[in-house]
Amino acid sequence: MLRRLAWSSIPSPSLSAAHLDDIGARARRDNERNHVSGMLLFTGAHFLAILEGHEWDLQKLWLRLEQDRRHDALIRIGNDRCGNRWFPQWKMAYADHALVASRIEELRSGSARISTKWAQMIHPIMFNLTNIDRAQVATLT
Repeated sequence: MLRRLAWSSIPSPSLSAAHLDDIGARARRDNERNHVSGMLLFTGAHFLAILEGHEWDLQKLWLRLEQDRRHDALIRIGNDRCGNRWFPQWKMAYADHALVASRIEELRSGSARISTKWAQMIHPIMFNLTNIDRAQVATLT
């Protein structure tokens, strides 16, 4: 059964640029092996991710995230069945933009996680990155 898992975290104080490269490379390798796709967005202040795959693979990935010391205040925003993938290929991006940051804060607030509308809230963040000034959005690995 295909599922979509959304999560967010705050980078730990020890996170460095080298760690970002490692996160991207490792995620690409592990996700390909486990048939997980999705997008990881880093704003400098937050991580926001959507992962898509089979339930068992996403459960294992979540357990690894919970143990990953590069992430603080890890929260699960949503975890629903989905009929198709939003992101058939793995993507990672950096967006340093106030609008994106405020939307992530709203998702992290708790009301989005209680609501069944989390997917409607997160979808525009990930898909509208192309509408933000290209100088503020970079695709990483």
